[in-house]
Amino acid sequence: MRTELFSRSKYRDKADPGDDVALLIPGRVCGVFDGATDPRGTRVNGATTGRLAALAVASEVAALAQEHGVNDMEGREIIRRLEAVLRRKFDATDLPIPPSTTAAIVLDCGEDWRFLLLGDTGLRLNATEVFRNNKLIDTVATIARVAAFNSLRSRIEDANKVEMAARTCILLGFDNAVQKGLLSGAEVGNIIDLVIRNTSLFAHEEIVRAFLEGGIQIQHRFGNAQGNPLCFDTLNGTESKLTELLDMTRSKSDVASIELFSDGYESLADQPTVESWEASFARTEAEDFHRIDRFANVKGSTRSQWSDDRTIIVLKAG
Repeated sequence: MRTELFSRSKYRDKADPGDDVALLIPGRVCGVFDGATDPRGTRVNGATTGRLAALAVASEVAALAQEHGVNDMEGREIIRRLEAVLRRKFDATDLPIPPSTTAAIVLDCGEDWRFLLLGDTGLRLNATEVFRNNKLIDTVATIARVAAFNSLRSRIEDANKVEMAARTCILLGFDNAVQKGLLSGAEVGNIIDLVIRNTSLFAHEEIVRAFLEGGIQIQHRFGNAQGNPLCFDTLNGTESKLTELLDMTRSKSDVASIELFSDGYESLADQPTVESWEASFARTEAEDFHRIDRFANVKGSTRSQWSDDRTIIVLKAG
């Protein structure tokens, strides 16, 4: 297989590597791991906790790929191994938010490819079949952030300042936004009502309200939280419920191309090439720079940052 890899930090000046980690061991394994950004900006020895989680899991996947019999290991067992390495690395720390990451893994199994996905990092096969988990909690946060952005831009002229204020609202929560005078209590009430209507989460109003009042900085409480409507599978050292785990095998004869991509790419590429993925990203930037319309998201772009880190690995036959 011919291989292309591209990874770009969200920081336009390249001053920070961001939270995405790519793994590539030809003939054995490749993977994309998207560490969760800590809204509080927590760092350990200069590195973000999201990047540390992604690095730890990528390192363990690299080690697993060298083990005899890994191709036949159950997906559940592989995930448990990845959870264990995060516990060993971080349980003794006093970090306010448990470091967490997604995992999108491709194992070379001789005549077959094996794919494992946990979280919202995506996989595309043959430039047609797309596998990607979308989190309801992200939908909730996106609707709220877009509404906050629209309220703020009615009184803040500089769009860059509007985006930073909207990020503060959704990352640190609406209670914090009211305290700082960014939004009024009435505006917050209207936004939360809008979110509940648009998601039909009427039966879970209190949960939605608590999440938005606390912000994405408390989102970790919903990771692997079985029974919670905003629960999502993640690798954070706790036991994932594996409700969204993809574990499948395909014959190499049926696969012409494989693409692993982090959620920094909000639209799909036309062709299975890095150039095409970057062209798609450029179109997204031009069409919806603030991510409030067609590509609405929990963050928009600013003069100093893109909306997110982005990573793409492409494998093509030939």
